[in-house]
Amino acid sequence: MKIAKILKDNRGEGTYIETVVFVLVVVIFLSFTLNLFSIISAKQQLDVCADQLTRQIQLSGEVDSDTDKLFNSICSGVKVLHDTKYTVSTTYHSGKKIQLGTPFEVKVTAKAYLGGFGDFGLFPINLVSVGAGVSEEYWK
Repeated sequence: MKIAKILKDNRGEGTYIETVVFVLVVVIFLSFTLNLFSIISAKQQLDVCADQLTRQIQLSGEVDSDTDKLFNSICSGVKVLHDTKYTVSTTYHSGKKIQLGTPFEVKVTAKAYLGGFGDFGLFPINLVSVGAGVSEEYWK
């Protein structure tokens, strides 16, 4: 009898169930918000990676093992990103050498997941950063 009386009470007090549901919704919202901010930060780091790779290729005039080492050192610190890779679009002089004044484009791609708690991978997000430059090395 007392339980029926409590359920019919309209005094505006929150029940324990309402409080638990409210706290759960707030925690899930905060989790998604923090996850979104980490993805935004990862995108900024991907932009920096593309800019640094562009500058390194401009100065050396080629895509070589130093470019791969730089890419791996920059992207290894970003834990949110998966399947990170880069491509260079240009006209090569010979091998992977880029002649003086030849324009090129560096595209860094990665995948991040908006998920909430843990690494569920609910919503995949493709991130792309592009850098463009001109070779500053003359190859004979």
